[in-house]
Order: sequence, then C-alpha cells, then structure tokens
Amino acid sequence: MPELYNFLMERWALYHNLEYDSGEEKKPRLIFYNDQDEVVRTVSVKKMTADEISNLLDSLGFYKRSKKGEEVPEEFKNLPLKAPRDEL
Repeated sequence: MPELYNFLMERWALYHNLEYDSGEEKKPRLIFYNDQDEVVRTVSVKKMTADEISNLLDSLGFYKRSKKGEEVPEEFKNLPLKAPRDEL
C-alpha cells in the first residue's frame, strides 16, 4: 500500500478534522462521522491512489492547508461543509 503510505506521509497533515488510527488494520478505510459521532459513510482506501484520496476529501469539503502547521481560519474550523451523508 505505497500510495496510502504516500498520502499519510505527505498529505494527511494538510487536512483539517481528520484523525488517523495506526492500528494493525488490514483493510484501511476512511470513516466519516456526523456531529453525534455516528458513522455515516465508510470508504476503503486500500486500492486508492494518494490523488484519489485527496480528491475525495476535497469533494467532501474538507479544509486543506497550503502547508503543514498552518493555522486553520476560524470560518473553516467546522468543515467539511458538505456532509458525507449528502452523497448517500
């Protein structure tokens, strides 16, 4: 899963409101929660490229910093704007 590793090492920290669990999971996936911490969507990323993962997060409205460590503007702190459940 070199593409997933590439995404985690180079891009993960650019996105706001993402958490990473480094468990021994053999089926890596993105899990999207609503504001009540209920799972609303799960997407397998095992076969996705780093660009595909980024495009998915961008399409769902996740804020992406221009560089690691950049402060997230107040108006973007509660992103994503479009909840994943809107796509179901």
